[in-house]
Amino acid sequence: MTAPVVSVITVNRDMAQGLAATLDSVLAQDYPNFEAIVIDGGSRDGSLKVIAARAGRLAYWISEPDRSLYDAMNKGVSAAKGQWVLFMNAGDCFAAPDVLSRVFALAHEGADIIYGDHLRHYPGLGVERLVPAEGVEVLPRRMPCSHQSLFMRRQLLLAHPFDTALLAADYEALVGAFAQGRRFERIDCLIARTEMGGRSDTRRLASLGERQAILRRHGLMTPRLAWFYRWLMLRAVLAGAAKALLPRAAVARILRHRPLRSLE
Repeated sequence: MTAPVVSVITVNRDMAQGLAATLDSVLAQDYPNFEAIVIDGGSRDGSLKVIAARAGRLAYWISEPDRSLYDAMNKGVSAAKGQWVLFMNAGDCFAAPDVLSRVFALAHEGADIIYGDHLRHYPGLGVERLVPAEGVEVLPRRMPCSHQSLFMRRQLLLAHPFDTALLAADYEALVGAFAQGRRFERIDCLIARTEMGGRSDTRRLASLGERQAILRRHGLMTPRLAWFYRWLMLRAVLAGAAKALLPRAAVARILRHRPLRSLE
């Protein structure tokens, strides 16, 4: 069986240190048939030096202003040649050098989306948690995995580019695929180590509002889900207030011990 080509796309803007760690993680993969792509948004820090030092091992890279994170991700998909695409953006890393080899040791025939577990790291708090992937049936309530631990067929991404106007366009892409009856395949594999603090974390209420609009657009919103999202929004407000008041050690203790599902 010929190993499918996997395109690993890294989007970056002014995150030189995180970019270096991410690219070293990507280029250390022992899988024989992958390509590394970097889409830089016109960085003004040391990112271009990081890219230049590794340019000979990159299939493609570019540095130019983009309209948004998802605009850059769409550029990466357009440049990719693989059957499968994974986004490992600056600051995130593969969990081990043999992740791609383990994932694609199987054929995944008929699957449109493959996904697995991830480690969630909280910078500055010394906390790291394993987040097991969940069944796709949880998608109306939350992401079943992180986008760094998810492989999608490139043809699907070309046919349905990310909506560059959205904050939660990765969620919209999965909900759209779910509504279309695309096949999701969950695998028992730790794929990525992710840094908390992305846009969906720092703009929590806006992200939750977008998710509700996405569900309505795809005909998946129900009265029960509407109440569930009201609770999530209230919890986000309360959690933000508590985090601002509690000592850092207390926040870290809560993060270490609270029940943890995927990305609510």
